[in-house]
Amino acid sequence: MKKAATIKDIAKELGVSVSTVSRALQDKPEISDETKQLVRDTAAKLQYRPNTMAVALKTRKTYSIGVVVPQIVSFFYATVVQGIEQVANELGYQVFVSSSNEDMIKEMQNVYGFLDHRVDGMIVSLSKATDEFVHIHRIEGDNVPLVLFDRTSKEINVPKVVANDADAAYMAVSHLIENGAKRVALITGPEHMLIGRNRFRGYRAALTNHGLPIDNSLIVRCNLTVDNAKQATSELLNLKNPPDAIFGINDDVAIGALYAIKEKGLSIPDDVAVVGFSNSRRSSYMEPALSTLDQNPLKIGILAAKLLFDQIEGKPVAEGKEIIVPATLIVRASSDKSKQN
Repeated sequence: MKKAATIKDIAKELGVSVSTVSRALQDKPEISDETKQLVRDTAAKLQYRPNTMAVALKTRKTYSIGVVVPQIVSFFYATVVQGIEQVANELGYQVFVSSSNEDMIKEMQNVYGFLDHRVDGMIVSLSKATDEFVHIHRIEGDNVPLVLFDRTSKEINVPKVVANDADAAYMAVSHLIENGAKRVALITGPEHMLIGRNRFRGYRAALTNHGLPIDNSLIVRCNLTVDNAKQATSELLNLKNPPDAIFGINDDVAIGALYAIKEKGLSIPDDVAVVGFSNSRRSSYMEPALSTLDQNPLKIGILAAKLLFDQIEGKPVAEGKEIIVPATLIVRASSDKSKQN
């Protein structure tokens, strides 16, 4: 087996000192651009790879960050990760991503695993099951820079990047009302979820400001899956006075609603209009296409990464700083009769 090249091999090849090679690879300003390029070219020719463990021991940095998301296959979370990687790659950091699969225990394991591997920082979106935060407080206790995004908690006082959930929900429900809805149902998630509480505030405000009553029979909870939302929608449609519109707090919920409405033989949006939240990839391919709110996930990822690297680099970041990224309402055929084929 061929022995891995070292900086000594590069120095010997070029006839320069080891310290010159080291400083060139670190892009130090005292080394000329010409020498830096020669060193990089020779390193590539010799297939040199830095010893990350040695670098970590010397600098106390691993040049890696950990990202924990609720679902790795979600278009929203995948796009957030793209934004994070865009910033991290420019700074020479590796990004390691793990999924909690909406399970708090798995989320804890992911966090502790990243801590064991000495990542330089973490970006986390909480699972829908997470109602305890000992593992998140452990990150803080270990003085590891941390940013939360999308699904957060008021109990955790760290920098956050979130959508304008209440305002976005207000926009969605107002759109339904302005298109003729009189009885707008809300299908939300577990009570402890902050995004659910915030989106409920927007729902309630839209009804109130449009002079409509708040009917608790039209507010139901589910576990945010398509199947569970389909069942919840069936129960709503079987009410003596059923809804004529449904706002789902995510696209899976809204898609479950679409299936239930069609199974009932009702027309969308003529009998029941539907709006979701997150602009998932399949939302535009549904029949009818699903109206939804685009949370601008690429921007969320970029901003979350910038907040994290500011902390890693020792720049001042307010402890509870929260950046709000406005969501955009995308109107499609599920809520607008004029868009039907």
